[in-house]
Amino acid sequence: MKRRAFVQSALATAVTAALPANALWAAAAAARTRITGDINAVTGDGNEKVIEKAVLKELQASLRGQILLPGNAGYDAARHGWNGMIDKHPALIVRCTDAADITHAVNLARDYNLLTAVRAGGHSAAGKSVCEGGIMIDLSQMRGVRVDPNARAAWIQPGVLLGALDHETQLHGLAVPAGVVSHTGAAGLTLGGGFGKLSRTYGLTVDHTRYFDVVTAAGEFKRANVSENPDLFWGLRGGGGNFGIVTSFEYQLLPVGTDFLSGAVLHPIRDARATLEFFAEFQEQAPNELEASCTVVSFPNGKGFVSVSIFYSGDPAKGEAVVAPLRAFGKPMSDDIGVKKYLDLQQSTDRNVPYGQQYYLKAGFLNGIEPGLIDAIMRMVGNPKPFTQTINFTQVGGAISEFDMRATAYANRDAKLQIVSGGGWPKPVDEAEAWVAMLRKDWDTIYPYTKGFYINNMMGDESDQSIRANFGVSYDRLVELKNKYDPTNLFRLNANIKPTV
Repeated sequence: MKRRAFVQSALATAVTAALPANALWAAAAAARTRITGDINAVTGDGNEKVIEKAVLKELQASLRGQILLPGNAGYDAARHGWNGMIDKHPALIVRCTDAADITHAVNLARDYNLLTAVRAGGHSAAGKSVCEGGIMIDLSQMRGVRVDPNARAAWIQPGVLLGALDHETQLHGLAVPAGVVSHTGAAGLTLGGGFGKLSRTYGLTVDHTRYFDVVTAAGEFKRANVSENPDLFWGLRGGGGNFGIVTSFEYQLLPVGTDFLSGAVLHPIRDARATLEFFAEFQEQAPNELEASCTVVSFPNGKGFVSVSIFYSGDPAKGEAVVAPLRAFGKPMSDDIGVKKYLDLQQSTDRNVPYGQQYYLKAGFLNGIEPGLIDAIMRMVGNPKPFTQTINFTQVGGAISEFDMRATAYANRDAKLQIVSGGGWPKPVDEAEAWVAMLRKDWDTIYPYTKGFYINNMMGDESDQSIRANFGVSYDRLVELKNKYDPTNLFRLNANIKPTV
């Protein structure tokens, strides 16, 4: 290994030090792993390389965080993420506490050309935040959040989950449009574009991100905003983790208040076709203040339900009139629409996607809900799986499509809806491969109606061609950025933009 000065930037250290400290840092620094010898690790091109004992000791001595090796206490907990189906074993895990730790880990990964995974919130459906045999750079302990209500700004570190961000911002009646599940990582969501209940009214998460602090593949610290490294700023807003590791984010917050008209109307599965047909027309007439979704849930016994959920960002009294047709439709099993706390709403679906369950999903964008698509879904409902299957439509569009299409790398701003089809089961099963094949077969009938996809919902089996097509006219510009900031493709476990140099 070519010996390097690990700390590349005093500014990076100063910025991180300004964020709130986490009590776990001191414990992590104290829990030093006993390094007894060299280790074998997998490189980015699939070969093996030996990392010498002396190099590992040097790395560990430079960290405020810690190294975890297979067999160490905490190793298994660190390598597991939200999707319990992913079971990979890194050769080493570097648990970082600050930008300096991240820089040290990146320098090692680059010098040894290691297969490199970056974990922030660990919510990657495809398990891209962990790798088999390489290095996992773990940011999950970096959980600082700071809010300035006067400036309407929030600063976060990359391990922050959305629930923590909402908790701090809602104290002041503020929010940034981001997510629908509180245990989602803010970092990954933001880098993929980020949308949530407020997005049809205010736009994407990246439309309200003011800067990123980044450690590049060269181990250099960069700040990316409208005036500093604007090319990188463009690419980080929707281009995923292709260009470096973000060590901190700043969001411009919105004065949205704390109480919103929201809730769901449930219909029996036997009324699925009529409900889907109603929703197809209802969502077409929705104002930007309304975000509506429709979810079909089918159980192995053939039972199930269809839920139409709404969130209205404006005056609840006006919202009542907007959702009146929904509440008057059919003979619902239940209707809990009412004024609710935003914090409660942001956690309301957590129980439906618990951490550690086995998941497989596919997703794509739609310009509308065609009759043929409804027919395809009805065939799925009529053929129950041996596990719980869900098909969800969620509105996007609105203000998302009103921002300049060229201002960020985020693709598909013109989409009207996202469809997500998937299944889940609590524990590993011998039939998992066959069950995933069923879900893929169902997706094959949905796919022709889609146009592009949300990179945060990739499952890892997308082709290079589909990724290129998804980014469309932005792809060549993204390749130029990749050539500049990551020419060896160190950061490849993502919606990967392959360099051409």
